[in-house]
Amino acid sequence: MAGGARQPLGNPPVPRLYRVAATGLGAAMWFWVFYRAKKDGPVLLGWKHPWDH
Repeated sequence: MAGGARQPLGNPPVPRLYRVAATGLGAAMWFWVFYRAKKDGPVLLGWKHPWDH
């Protein structure tokens, strides 16, 4: 009513080093999460007690 809609500005330019570092750190985080889920998954889900060897 009072005026037109504003156009989105888009993403600002980011240096390549930041994009590569973000992708690498994100991948390392997911690898760590899946590794810990493989090792501790049943305990976290309550399927196994940690004191049972």
